[in-house]
Amino acid sequence: MAGSKGESSGRRKRWAAGCAAVAAVLLFVAAPVVGDGLNSSPDPAPVLIAETRPATSVQVAGAQGLAGASAVRSGSRQKRQATRTVLRRVTLTSRITNQEILTEEGKGTFVGIKCPLGAKAISGGVLSKYINLLVSSSSPNHPLTRKYTPNTWWLTVTNVNVDGNGGTLPWQGVVNCLTPARIGTG
Repeated sequence: MAGSKGESSGRRKRWAAGCAAVAAVLLFVAAPVVGDGLNSSPDPAPVLIAETRPATSVQVAGAQGLAGASAVRSGSRQKRQATRTVLRRVTLTSRITNQEILTEEGKGTFVGIKCPLGAKAISGGVLSKYINLLVSSSSPNHPLTRKYTPNTWWLTVTNVNVDGNGGTLPWQGVVNCLTPARIGTG
């Protein structure tokens, strides 16, 4: 019985050492080879800032129900003074690129989508029927320079070919634009 426990713990130690060796090989040999092909900078689309048109309600999956603001009251113990808040309409519009952007297999492409003058880009995404396209970056920051651009939403898409059906794939960019509320006292 005692020999059985010793053999069992020795077997566990050899198995753990073997797993550690395999993990080390994968980490230091295979990962850099695979990663070198995947971690490259994206190429800009032929048109860096894409032209857009208003998106239909079918193209945008309903970004409705912005929370409204209410009146705010402030004051001190000696003197109570009511502050009336004046609200103006907040509008949320969605825009979609006019042309499809093409991304080659194994490569990445980025494009900027501008909001109308006076509006801020608050979110964005990709409209495509393919699963091989990965949105690797979606923000108001330029993907290469990281410069903040409040009026432009930047999308970076990588064609990763997960299902084995490769090739150049098309996609369209979508941006949601918010015309900011102007709050003042009256």
